[in-house]
Amino acid sequence: MSVSLAVKYRPTKFDEVVEQSATKVILQQQLESGDIKNAYLFCGGAGTGKTTCARIFANEINKGLGTPVELDAASNNSVDDVRELIQQAKTKSLDSEYKVFIMDEVHALSNQAWQAMLKVLEEPPVKSIFIMCTTDPQKIPKTILSRVQRFDFQRISQNAIYSRLVEVIKYEYGTWLVKWQPAVEYIAKQAQGGMRDALTMLDKCLAYSDELTIENVTKALGIADYDVMLRLFKAYFGYDKEARLNVINEVYMSGYDLKQFIKSFTNFILDFSKYGLGVTDYLDCPLTSEIREVFDKYKEEYADVAQVVLDTLIKLQAEIKWDTNPKARIEAWCITGE
Repeated sequence: MSVSLAVKYRPTKFDEVVEQSATKVILQQQLESGDIKNAYLFCGGAGTGKTTCARIFANEINKGLGTPVELDAASNNSVDDVRELIQQAKTKSLDSEYKVFIMDEVHALSNQAWQAMLKVLEEPPVKSIFIMCTTDPQKIPKTILSRVQRFDFQRISQNAIYSRLVEVIKYEYGTWLVKWQPAVEYIAKQAQGGMRDALTMLDKCLAYSDELTIENVTKALGIADYDVMLRLFKAYFGYDKEARLNVINEVYMSGYDLKQFIKSFTNFILDFSKYGLGVTDYLDCPLTSEIREVFDKYKEEYADVAQVVLDTLIKLQAEIKWDTNPKARIEAWCITGE
């Protein structure tokens, strides 16, 4: 059984963590000065390095000795789970100076569990450190927030994710081909700031084919083919209702989720609007020569129309959100949309 890329290339030192420079500097300064706090809160989107940095920090605190106690609060969120953890915190570690507890998805704790945590944070056991990680900090009680040192992890930039993926490919294959650049850039975009997601997607794409192309990436990730997007785009702005219906039926028969397709098409129209404004750095779609050619052809005449289309697509997404069979509603949009 092979190890996933996300696990294989998970950082084990702060120097290996991509971005998050301010957080790394402060934590390293605390390690150097010995000014370690008893409670921390690491906040940020999925895959931005919260739990990874917690593990690195825990390892550095104890100079490589012992292992932190990890609790998944999403599935261990009761007051009894927290009380058991607190009891562990009251006993001295046998193999390291500190006992470090890493609590992932801590926002999922119950109200009673938070009350128990509050008490231990008010009177923390000697040589015990709590590092809480969350993707949803607004759910953390204010009484807890005032007793922890908070660090906010930013989404990782697309350029940084792309550079890391290139490094990984070089390690895995011993080479890098320039022709893979558009596909890898596209994976970096799809990751939306999460390094773990980027590596997981790259893993899946390489399992599908070691030839990294936009076409292979979209197929591996289950993303609607951009050729199909372009056909619906042309059919919509060409007022060809039959062609619109044909595209939707083709997507439906292929087994692709129609709700996801409409969401992707909405993003495609949004990209067209951005392109018309000269904003090309933040496009979701890969700006291939074919897409660029179509956007250039339509942008002058249909820039204003695109704003109306976006409104109708946003409304359509809301209408089909809970629909178990959205095909009929989407077909109606194809016919009635002007």
